[in-house]
Amino acid sequence: MSGIAFITRQHEAGSLRVRESSANLPGGVHLSIAATRSTRLVDLCMSRDFMSVHLEFSPEQARAVAAELLAGADALQGRA
Repeated sequence: MSGIAFITRQHEAGSLRVRESSANLPGGVHLSIAATRSTRLVDLCMSRDFMSVHLEFSPEQARAVAAELLAGADALQGRA
């Protein structure tokens, strides 16, 4: 994501999160992605004004979704 700066935090042993990244996107959208230790899931949260979306993925699902996002971006840029 060119031009979007993510802030990433690594967490210590025993904390709820293993890793967490967040960014403010254009249009007032806040995006956060976290790996949660207790559930072993990757959380994707996007919020804007009073609306928010929260999705949870297994590590395998997160990799598959990431691959499809990259494939879509490549297709839009003529790299398919």
